[in-house]
Amino acid sequence: MGSVLAIDIGGTTIRGVKADASGLQGDPWTFTTNTVESANALVERISDRYSDIDAIGVAAAAVVNRETNELRNVANWAGWDLTPLADSFSVPLAVENDADASALGLKMYGDVAPDANLAYLTLSTGIGAGILRNGELIPGAEAGFVNVNWDGKIQHSGVNDPWEGYASGSLFPNRVQEWLADEERDTQLTGNEDARAFFEAVRSGDHVARDYYTRLKRINAAGIGTITDLFSTDRVKVGGGVALNNPALIDYQNDPYTLEPVDLDAYCMTATPEIELTSFGVDLELYGAAAAAIDRFQP
Repeated sequence: MGSVLAIDIGGTTIRGVKADASGLQGDPWTFTTNTVESANALVERISDRYSDIDAIGVAAAAVVNRETNELRNVANWAGWDLTPLADSFSVPLAVENDADASALGLKMYGDVAPDANLAYLTLSTGIGAGILRNGELIPGAEAGFVNVNWDGKIQHSGVNDPWEGYASGSLFPNRVQEWLADEERDTQLTGNEDARAFFEAVRSGDHVARDYYTRLKRINAAGIGTITDLFSTDRVKVGGGVALNNPALIDYQNDPYTLEPVDLDAYCMTATPEIELTSFGVDLELYGAAAAAIDRFQP
């Protein structure tokens, strides 16, 4: 297979670039997600850029129907059918959940062993995981919706107490706001902070912010322990804007910001996994989209 068009559909931006089995070719283009109203609108913006591609791969922050190329529960889009992409370019189309695609990208482009037992975890606007078992993708795992509590106080997308509802970049600020309602200690937090401002307060030394940050570490430990025990993974590669901008968040050995150590071992029945950031940074989903197309359509 020659070149493919790799597209990353995220909650904030849509990015794309030409790619092949050796990697990305050139710099990606970027659109703001909420300015692209439909698959046809996306086609109109990019159809004149490519004339020599053999397939299209899409990594989408959504629940994906791999047979019909439809997206559900995608930020800013509702029920998108991506078939117009394939029709416009007259090439086959592979659509994967962004975390699943990213796991394929890690395997194809050499960041993990071909026979890896691995979870790729994205901590970003949402939370997701792509699972490799003996190097093979287990598609469709919705790790962001594993339950991290039991009483149903938090609901997100119709699910009680999901990990994403507590710890994602878009929803953790809501939990901070709730905790502040009962807070009597002095703090610079007002309850109006987004995730970026919250982490700035943590780094500045605010005691309450660091207490809430420690809670966040425990929530993530519960989620990581759950996927580790379910899939017997020995490594967790982490990406997504929240993790990439705050790498201490995934450090369970030497985090300088927690008020007290958070023991990841206490959340894992099987062996505690090795956790590290992916080396691909913000482009991993594009590598994953390329890998999805090449993996499915390579002769």
